[in-house]
Amino acid sequence: MSLFPQAAEPPFPGAGEYSALASAVCWGVATVLFTRAFKKGRPSDAVLFKNGFGALALGLLAWALGAERGGGPVGEGNLLWLLASGALGMACGDLLYFVALSHIGSGRTVILTMITPVLTACFAWLSFGEQLSSNQWLGALLVVAGGVLAESRRLGSSQRTQADTIGVLAALGCATTFAISNVMTRGGVTHTGMVTSSAWRLAGGAVGLVLISFFRGEGFGVLKTPFQGATWKTFLIPSALGTWCGMAFLMGGLTWAKQGVAAAMAAATALFSLPLARVWLGEKAGLRGWLGAALVMTGVAVLGLAGV
Repeated sequence: MSLFPQAAEPPFPGAGEYSALASAVCWGVATVLFTRAFKKGRPSDAVLFKNGFGALALGLLAWALGAERGGGPVGEGNLLWLLASGALGMACGDLLYFVALSHIGSGRTVILTMITPVLTACFAWLSFGEQLSSNQWLGALLVVAGGVLAESRRLGSSQRTQADTIGVLAALGCATTFAISNVMTRGGVTHTGMVTSSAWRLAGGAVGLVLISFFRGEGFGVLKTPFQGATWKTFLIPSALGTWCGMAFLMGGLTWAKQGVAAAMAAATALFSLPLARVWLGEKAGLRGWLGAALVMTGVAVLGLAGV
């Protein structure tokens, strides 16, 4: 028996795949913008800002759009799933991600978390019997392999240290948490539009981060930073593009496409971040980076053709 009911039917063939790919475009551009922004602000401030104000912005947009255009009220039985999914993925998952970053660096963390799409597909199969075709599995694995190859260029000699057990476990826990969170969204989108579901998922992430801050002894002090002018100036544009727009498109992908397919196509971030990082940050991708981007492009094409 399926754990979750069937999500909404797509408005047109391939809508979920195109939406997930649009999410990758948003995240690819925002990744470069966040990299620049972190020279002035802290990642923890960015997380609460993008989740909290993202929930408000998308909530207002959902109200303005109405149920016919992806907004409207949350559907019956969907709210708790969306809040729980947001708290797990965008609070606990982000925290584990930062722990991994601090122990093993960005390159190895990204490589380990690239297993998220495959884990999402496996959990979706176990939860509600969602099956991927052989071509969809091939496309998902190509996206993952391409992302790993592209991001492995960041493992410079200065990072070739003995693997830290805490960092590795945190990265693997992050990937697992993200995958479970992706699957949990199925229970929150059966009667809810993509913009509304995005707003409530971000709200769950914001509440989860506040609760975590209390457990860490930070109290209400964590709530002050998102309202400061410097935080707005630093994180508004990357948050609006990457989290607010990217989350809305991701929820469309998770609603209208198979969970594993949507997660894999949304993971094609490297395809768009590589050339932008070269232009805006002066980062050289190298041969592995461009070969990885080519694999990602091939995987996205395979997934797109298999889903229409």
